[in-house]
Amino acid sequence: MTPEQIKLVQESFDRVFPVKDDLSATFYAELFRVAPAVRPLFAEDMTMQRLKLSDTLSYVIRNLDRPEVIEETVVGLARRHVKYGAKPDHFAAVGMALVHALQTHMPGGLDEHSADAWLNAYSLVSDMMIAELPTQAA
Repeated sequence: MTPEQIKLVQESFDRVFPVKDDLSATFYAELFRVAPAVRPLFAEDMTMQRLKLSDTLSYVIRNLDRPEVIEETVVGLARRHVKYGAKPDHFAAVGMALVHALQTHMPGGLDEHSADAWLNAYSLVSDMMIAELPTQAA
């Protein structure tokens, strides 16, 4: 990611952070709409899950300019996701749901540059996570 993209992501996250609860609720609603097969991987009550998403996003975005700092958190997250049944093909839907939620709750929406920056940030994190997932046997 370029320094400009990191700044765009961090500044836009600051604008959407006041509605982080709505953001996370929209994220999961969209994720389950576009990838209903992942719904069973989550608890029925999503309250704590939504809080974890907000906390993790905040930490990662705050440290986006230091990938070595977030790597430990992201690797740990990936290893927990293996236990939950996450698969590499789930990650595209997660990225789509995140951008949808941001577009929905960002004051004024995401412009093209901010959307691209968020997709790059998501790719950085998802690539780290996918690298930790077991490869699928044929």
